[in-house]
Amino acid sequence: MNLYSWLALASYSLVFLIVVTFALVYLRRSDFLPYHSIATARTWDQLDSRMQLLIMALIKVAGWAWLALAIAGFSLLYLLFTGNAAVTQLVMFQVFCLVAVTPPVAIAIYVRNKTAAPTPIRSGSLVVVLTLLGFTFALLSEFYP
Repeated sequence: MNLYSWLALASYSLVFLIVVTFALVYLRRSDFLPYHSIATARTWDQLDSRMQLLIMALIKVAGWAWLALAIAGFSLLYLLFTGNAAVTQLVMFQVFCLVAVTPPVAIAIYVRNKTAAPTPIRSGSLVVVLTLLGFTFALLSEFYP
């Protein structure tokens, strides 16, 4: 592997490490995040127990979904960088990445615009940019015929 291949692998790996971090943050929560409180204009204690249950269930589902996404991403990344992958497989992997990481950024922007809550737009945008860098580096590596 040349330098561009390593940079592509590092960029994509960082994407999925950040996703794992998001997953662990969500899975370890016992109430909602501070920006959720701002978005709802309520503290956790102001919610009735049924609403708390529902929100915690959604937070846990999101955490598990992020974790599943990261596992799938690392698995596909392994296949992409260890086999005889073609450029079409690289393109499909990039599509997978963008479909997985772009909607949460769009939703974070929407929530921030509607509520002024400090949603994680920067970190989400960083993930999108890292996938694009990974893709660019992979193409420059000439590893994919």
